[in-house]
Amino acid sequence: MRQKQLQIHGKKIDANFCIGVENALGFMFTFSQERAKVLCFPSERRISLHMFFVFFPLHAIFLDSRKRVVDYVLLRPFTFYSSKKRAKYVVEIPLSLFRGQVKRDEKIKFIS
Repeated sequence: MRQKQLQIHGKKIDANFCIGVENALGFMFTFSQERAKVLCFPSERRISLHMFFVFFPLHAIFLDSRKRVVDYVLLRPFTFYSSKKRAKYVVEIPLSLFRGQVKRDEKIKFIS
């Protein structure tokens, strides 16, 4: 897991970048809402997320390979969602870290 920052609407948010098996866990069984998580996939695809054993609501922002928003949803605990478009990244941000919304085609920056 690598640590970086995201920039959304000029606001910097600390994030853990997850690859492989880490993608399957996301925020399951955790109560920590101090950092966002970025699920990184090897190629663009339709991505399904479940919120089983995630105990707080979060933003799920689906990004293409250019880091542009292709889908966005507010997920509640114990729900399921499948992206409408193909994505390479999913940014999961707890509501406690970001209260805004994003729009389609908006660019999200990854900062080292």
